[in-house]
Amino acid sequence: MIFNLVFFYYAYGVSINLFRKQQLDYANMSNFDNLLFYGIIEIGTPPQLISVAFDTGSSILWVPSVKCKNCQQTITFSPDESETLKQTHQTITIQYANSEVFGFLVEDYVGLQGSNFLSFMPFLLVTNQENFYGNQTQGIMGLNNEISTQNIFDVASQQGLLNNSVFVMQINQEPQQSRIYYNISNQKLNNGTFWINSISKQYWSIPIDQVQVKDQVKKLIKYNCGIVDSGTSGLFLAEDLFQLVMDSLLKVCKKYLLIVLCPCYPNEYEQQYIPDIVFFSNGKKFTISYQSYIYYQSMENGYCQITLRSMNMLDGLLDCMIFGDPFLLNYIIIFDKQKNRMGFQNSSLELWDVAPQISNDYPLQVVGLTWFSLTAYFLILGVLFYYNNLMFKVDQVEDQNTSEQELPNENTSLQAALVKK
Repeated sequence: MIFNLVFFYYAYGVSINLFRKQQLDYANMSNFDNLLFYGIIEIGTPPQLISVAFDTGSSILWVPSVKCKNCQQTITFSPDESETLKQTHQTITIQYANSEVFGFLVEDYVGLQGSNFLSFMPFLLVTNQENFYGNQTQGIMGLNNEISTQNIFDVASQQGLLNNSVFVMQINQEPQQSRIYYNISNQKLNNGTFWINSISKQYWSIPIDQVQVKDQVKKLIKYNCGIVDSGTSGLFLAEDLFQLVMDSLLKVCKKYLLIVLCPCYPNEYEQQYIPDIVFFSNGKKFTISYQSYIYYQSMENGYCQITLRSMNMLDGLLDCMIFGDPFLLNYIIIFDKQKNRMGFQNSSLELWDVAPQISNDYPLQVVGLTWFSLTAYFLILGVLFYYNNLMFKVDQVEDQNTSEQELPNENTSLQAALVKK
């Protein structure tokens, strides 16, 4: 009986672990034509709402000041209206490929809209910018892997507001199905996840062992790594890989200067020349479907632009290819800065928090459930056996009492015999 109780306790614990609720929080992201994924944040006291692009290729959060000279944004942040803003008098300039922003570093409370936390953290209050045109967003929330700069999740975790600093991005072509997740349980993080260590302490970068375009497999000598950058709307490929893809595309696509137009919905013949691009990293196969790099919102007369670019356009600015939104459209990506790694799960149209998950502990849990069933079975048998045995003993006692009542009393019989005599 003790043996059964021990395994009953073990099976019960494993079974509860299998069915317990996953823990995570999230914020919705808006999708602007599959080119930009952004959300709303709250800054200051009382909170002011600002839209920012969630950018895993940038390091710092910045928003335009109401005092900005050249800012094109219609919504800006007013530092004078916040009761908790702290000035640092430190100036910072951030340079992008074709633009630049300048401002002062300040500190204030920042949180995702609708979230359950506010982090007191530094951010850049932009007072001047050049060649930066925000279509749908006012600023940028940097989420790259730079150790020296803490993002909103790093700060919140350090301040004890979140369980960890891990965040997850899921972007989909469906506008309402893009989210950024945080405060995630370990069980959820490890459900069917393939982990790769980042090869950079600044960018989220994975090594690229080789690439495949149709039946051609190629090992890259230069740009043999990829930066996962949610702030870039296209794929920047090594020049030799880019030309390999172009050689196939131009058999059914059209080129006007630097613009390549391909059939938006290719027929069976055209599909054989519009290839998926396959990258191999640490033994993992990453497939970028052709639907991911076709810009459907540009459709005209059945043709669409593509979002493939050559690294030559960046004039040696980076040593790795850039895997922008076409890459993220194919995978749910976990960013774990503390352990310097990224986790990958296959994407789907289902939202991550409701999609069925396969746990890495599934074999253990199956064993636990098996023990649970067997233990329950033998416990029931034991109870039935004990009950039957008890009932048998009760019946024996009752039969014995009945027999004793039916036997004549010896003294009474003797007295009756003497009387007759």
